[in-house]
Amino acid sequence: MTGPVLVGVPHDRRPGVPRQAADLAVALGADLLCVAVDEAALREASGAVAPVDPDGDAPPGDGLREAVAAALSGSPVRWRLERTAGDPAAELARLAAAHDAVLIVVGARRPGVLGWATHLVGGTVAGRLVHSQPRPVVVLPDARAGDAS
Repeated sequence: MTGPVLVGVPHDRRPGVPRQAADLAVALGADLLCVAVDEAALREASGAVAPVDPDGDAPPGDGLREAVAAALSGSPVRWRLERTAGDPAAELARLAAAHDAVLIVVGARRPGVLGWATHLVGGTVAGRLVHSQPRPVVVLPDARAGDAS
C-alpha cells in the first residue's frame, strides 16, 4: 500500500489547493492527508496544539474541517485532516515522514507585499521543503495570480 498524498492546507482556505491535491491522490491511488499548521500555536509533547496566547482570537482552524470538506465535495478521495503547530515546513516534513507520504503538495506563496516579505525573512515553505525532502514536492500555482498570456 502506498502512503498518502500530504497537502498543506493554506490558512486563507484556498479551495483549489486541497482539491488539486485530491485529484493527484486519486490519480496515484492514494489517500489524502490534509495538514493545517498553526504558526501562532505550540505543539505540546503529547501532540496537542496549544495557543501561544490563550486569551487571543479563535484559532485559524475554526471551521477548517468544513472548508476542506466543501473543497473536496464530489471527490472520491479518502481524506482526513490533521492539525499541528509550529514551523510549517518542519511540520509538513515531520508528518510526511511519519505517514510515509508519497509526495507533499503546497500552494505557491501569497502574492503581493506580504508574500514577498515572508520570502525575504525566512524563505517560502515550498522552497524549504524542496531543498530538504527525500520525497517529491509539488507546488501549485496561485489561481488568483491570473493568466500571464
